[in-house]
Amino acid sequence: MSGWHLVDGDVTVVDGLVLRPERPWTAAVHALLAHLRAQGLTCVPEPVGVRDGVEAVTYLEGDAGQSAFRHQYDESGLRSAAVLLRAVHDAATGFVAPDPSVWSFPPVPGATTVCHGDPGPWNFVWRDGEAVGLIDWDHASPAPVVQDVAYALDTFAPFRPDEVVLTEHGFPEAPDRAARVRAFASAYGLEDTTGIVDRVIERQQQTVERVLSLADRRIEPWAAWVRAGYLGDLQGRARWTRSHRHLVE
Repeated sequence: MSGWHLVDGDVTVVDGLVLRPERPWTAAVHALLAHLRAQGLTCVPEPVGVRDGVEAVTYLEGDAGQSAFRHQYDESGLRSAAVLLRAVHDAATGFVAPDPSVWSFPPVPGATTVCHGDPGPWNFVWRDGEAVGLIDWDHASPAPVVQDVAYALDTFAPFRPDEVVLTEHGFPEAPDRAARVRAFASAYGLEDTTGIVDRVIERQQQTVERVLSLADRRIEPWAAWVRAGYLGDLQGRARWTRSHRHLVE
């Protein structure tokens, strides 16, 4: 049986498989993905295995990464992501992690399920304006679902300056952030968004801590991001949200 090989040590797609460097948490993530697939979810990759330090999962066809942003400009796409995230959370609730399990971050007290940890538009797979998949599970770990919801709202609303929203996210015009938060929360199944801005701020601060933790462990690419000054960008997001919460509340 031949091994799998990465191109330049990076994520590689070949023969319908996504190949990535094995991480300490790969075994736990593959167990979670197998559980989700067993629950009937085809919106997450199927774990294939690990060979010679390379993990393989099935490739989900569609737009992801930077090309994903355009699919969630309208409310229909936005809502589809929220519905998919809720389905994943519900299916993950019954997951029992193998013992011992290593996650990229320690379980959070009050965990209600295993959260994705990074549910931004770029990690959803999109077809024709609809979210049909959720990929890149490196940051999965047991946590309260509100942490995933807050992270998603941070990036889907988004809680960013207009110049970033228009240039980096590609919105055709400055969005109505309050309306987008309500739409996402409603589609997810939240009956009340009271305090949600504070949850977003907490999650933004947690992202700073998590990226620093990965960098301190010399795990790439996060270590390189910190060396390049990425922490300053992350810290600025929480400051922006505090001073612009009136755009949502």
